[in-house]
Amino acid sequence: MLALYRLLWILLTPVIFAWSLQQTLKRSGGLRYLLERFGVTPADPSKPADSSKIAIWFHAASLGELRLANSLIESHLEHGVLLTCNTPDAYRLASQVWGDRIALRYCPLDYIWSIRGLLKAYRPRVAVIIETEIWPELYHQCQTHRVPVYIVNGRMGAKTLGAGFPIRQWYRGALAHNTTVWARSEMDREHFVTLGCPPENTVSVGSIKMSGKPPSAPPAHPIGGLSYHLAVSTHQDEELLLAKASREALRGQLLVVIPRHPQRGTSIARSLKQHGFSIALRSEQQAPDSGTDVYIADTAGEVSDFCAHASWVFVGGSLVDHGGHNVFEPAIWGKAIFIGPHVQNFSEEVAYLKSRDAIVQVRNPGELSTQWRDIRENAILREKLEGAVRAAYQNLPDHEAEYISLLSAALNRHDKSAH
Repeated sequence: MLALYRLLWILLTPVIFAWSLQQTLKRSGGLRYLLERFGVTPADPSKPADSSKIAIWFHAASLGELRLANSLIESHLEHGVLLTCNTPDAYRLASQVWGDRIALRYCPLDYIWSIRGLLKAYRPRVAVIIETEIWPELYHQCQTHRVPVYIVNGRMGAKTLGAGFPIRQWYRGALAHNTTVWARSEMDREHFVTLGCPPENTVSVGSIKMSGKPPSAPPAHPIGGLSYHLAVSTHQDEELLLAKASREALRGQLLVVIPRHPQRGTSIARSLKQHGFSIALRSEQQAPDSGTDVYIADTAGEVSDFCAHASWVFVGGSLVDHGGHNVFEPAIWGKAIFIGPHVQNFSEEVAYLKSRDAIVQVRNPGELSTQWRDIRENAILREKLEGAVRAAYQNLPDHEAEYISLLSAALNRHDKSAH
């Protein structure tokens, strides 16, 4: 089965290369993205590249996984960290946050030579996959090189679980050996077992996103003290719906939009201008003023800063059918939270907040406009929502600390075995 998988990758190389080139141009990845994805670029000699300096390899595919992994990476910097990402957005944010404190690369595509080359260059003691990335060659090469694989906050969607032959067999082969799953829920744990991970190698820990970690001191106001309401992690077509809802309910009040993919900023601005909105773009150092309808924060790594000072927050990917995004980013700061109907990717988190009256879910932009008008005009309603959010967040267990402890114990165990 593995030989068939390798042959298929070889045969599909022209298609894979064309797709990678398209991603390079679309996401502004540059030549580095294209080369490192194909395993061409050797280890950067300015970064630590031997087993005495790199102990742990984190793989965070995109921005969402990278944000989730932040505390895990910070807690293990002293051991030596290799971080790989799949997207230029995640790569740029990681470079901005950690700089030369880590070894940073794009994760190579699942070719035998590219994965083998990465492992030989950095020789990590353990590999840590954030959430769900099951690549048969990667897992096989980790087994061959005696690098145990830990899946953190493991989640298993219906699409992966329902994969047909031979994909299901490839997943089963990847998970059958050398892999430990720390799942975000008991259901996810059972799904990993169903897909082929030995039951003794799986445990339900809880969702790291549902971690009641006390917030740090509020960051500086990102736009000079202006009042605004916020929409985070928005997707194509969603920004226009939100801008119209804001204009209908809150004319004269600034809407800040943080798109899920920052490189879309210019196209979002163009679309909104065509519909008569006054726009300012953060990436072009344009400052919003009293006449600005929508401020597009098309930069990476500032979600928490904007959440901390927003009047209230809408979490995107939910008004259009993308499955939603992390509702606990604004909850950290005790903000009233709004979502649309499409939240299947975060159903557990949403259900928790709904059970405590700590989130408002709308069915369409019209309902959102009504809810926004109500919260602006009713200070008691807003305070009640904020109080419910704070209470719900404070009652969460600290799963983040639990994952850090589990990972530290695993790393210590493998360090001892290596000696």
